[in-house]
Amino acid sequence: MSKGRAYLTATMVVVLAFAITACGGGAGVQSPEPSPPPPQLRATSVGVMPPDVRPQIQRASLPFIAARPRIEPAYSNMDLLRNFLSIALQAEAADEVDADGGIAISKWRSPIRYRLTGAQVRDRVQVAAFSEHLSNLTGLSIREAGEVERYNMDIRFVPRAFREAEMRELLNTQWLGPKVARLALNWRDFEADRCFALTTRDPRNDVTGTAHIYIKDELPLVWRETCIIEEMTQSLGLLNDDSRAAPSIFNDDGAYQALTTHDELLLRVLYDPRIRSGMRRGNVLPLAEKVIAELRPEAG
Repeated sequence: MSKGRAYLTATMVVVLAFAITACGGGAGVQSPEPSPPPPQLRATSVGVMPPDVRPQIQRASLPFIAARPRIEPAYSNMDLLRNFLSIALQAEAADEVDADGGIAISKWRSPIRYRLTGAQVRDRVQVAAFSEHLSNLTGLSIREAGEVERYNMDIRFVPRAFREAEMRELLNTQWLGPKVARLALNWRDFEADRCFALTTRDPRNDVTGTAHIYIKDELPLVWRETCIIEEMTQSLGLLNDDSRAAPSIFNDDGAYQALTTHDELLLRVLYDPRIRSGMRRGNVLPLAEKVIAELRPEAG
């Protein structure tokens, strides 16, 4: 974990679904002996996918059933601008803020290499698929770290018995401020806090340096999927939730379960090269307004 300013997002989750297609035998055909269920494979210490997992991933169906198209209410460019300023220039918990409670833009400049710890096969399928989607939206290179590669995004599925040790290790780093530390402890202590993402930024230029995502391992599939979607997205620099943002996953009302067109536009605005890490609201406002007008001229 690199030193720097730390920001935390805590998620209010919504119900999703996950499915893998299966084929059954025809009528009148004797069914073969059922094969024993495969073991729940775990990541190795360096997060490298075991070779015998790859064929299972290739045979898996589309991992995010909740990402099916659904009707979204109309929203104007002004709505999108307001929501961008709220979600990208504020954080759910931040220990260094402006007088108005805001923070500077923070985004990744380097390729993202993630490590998975405690991941099941289906988690790997989802993280890999979602990484590709995020790459297409932002232009970032996002993939799992190789065996000898350094990683800068750490995604952990933490069993209940290890939660205390995980948070003790995190707090012992002594680079969390009191607000961020409090939310980390809430995740440890309260069942309703299912996952969170912690990011660090370089204090010289506010470029995001690392991300650390913690997901409770005992969660059912419906919650695991939500945590992957929201926490990976927020770790890219959309650090806040806003009750007025719609249609959006960055709203704890739970109406949307995957990235909406609105959320995808927020990412595209954030990763437009004209908007740079370290920018504050006064500089971001006219640039974001211009980028949004270019992305949605028909809504102007």
